[in-house]
Amino acid sequence: MYHPRFTITPEINNYIARIESIRQKVKDTKILPEQEITLRFRATIDAVHSSTTIEGNPLNKNQVIQALAGKLNSWEKAVIEVQNYKKALDWIAGRIKNGNDISLKDIFKLHAFVSDNLLPKQKVGRLREGPVYIVDIIGRKEIVKYIGPSPKQLLVLLNDLFDWLQDNKAVLHPILAAGILHYEFVSIHPFSDGNGRVTRLLVKLLLDLTGYDFRGALVLDKYYLANRLLYYRSLNQAKHYQAQRKADLTNWLNFFIRGFYETAKDLEREISIVSISSNKSVIRLSGEEIQILDFVKQMGKITSRDTADIIKGSERTIQRRIKALMRKQLLVRKGRGKNSYYILKS
Repeated sequence: MYHPRFTITPEINNYIARIESIRQKVKDTKILPEQEITLRFRATIDAVHSSTTIEGNPLNKNQVIQALAGKLNSWEKAVIEVQNYKKALDWIAGRIKNGNDISLKDIFKLHAFVSDNLLPKQKVGRLREGPVYIVDIIGRKEIVKYIGPSPKQLLVLLNDLFDWLQDNKAVLHPILAAGILHYEFVSIHPFSDGNGRVTRLLVKLLLDLTGYDFRGALVLDKYYLANRLLYYRSLNQAKHYQAQRKADLTNWLNFFIRGFYETAKDLEREISIVSISSNKSVIRLSGEEIQILDFVKQMGKITSRDTADIIKGSERTIQRRIKALMRKQLLVRKGRGKNSYYILKS
């Protein structure tokens, strides 16, 4: 069984209390729908850019936006990586609706998104069948920094981790659980490639499921990218998995929770700038309406077919959602008949 070693220090408790305060403020702050859409759009770009850049992707933020809009060469590896990551984020947005606990099925799905058209098909969404070594190049020599568990152990280790997560979800704060999940999952290194990206997506899935998404605008990956060396140093506690598994996680959790707090604090500041006074009414949007507007913000327009792909509803439901957004004066229709589409109202 998995039994992580860690101490909940006064510093950790202090950060959690501050995060809870920010979380409530972010939840209660009134902002206009178009501002919330903008925040979520920025969060998506930041998440895609930061998480892929950590793994060596060379695209800057503007290029990420162009890649997601289909304006860069779709066959280039860097473009595929960012498009894949965006697809994984979109899947998470739909996945959280059923509220089920994280399972092996989720990690295989996330890996399938991340590695699509990047790895051989027999490795996509499947556990690695060989050993894994993480190396650094020092003085033109390859120095082994970490050796993961053997392939025969992977399924048992992952099941142990998810059993622990299930057993402790009622007693451990979600942020602490997310930090421990991050540490142990990336230490197991279950796939031949894409482990870092899947780990960060998995942590987002857990936080979203437990209500710590901060209006869909919290991006921890920005903090990891800005503090990349400390991020890796905090995670790498031992050279071999068995020692890594037994290591004390307290230092890593301090890093993780401090990063969570600083990211949440930045978001609180940004939201306060675009907040509206309490005597003004604010338009309320459903989750599906926000998804539709997110798509329009990123792609510039949306068709009924696009909407069907996003919300998976009947034709009547789709038309009802679009008409509701038009009544709220957030979308306007362009074109006629089969050639019609919708854009944000300027």
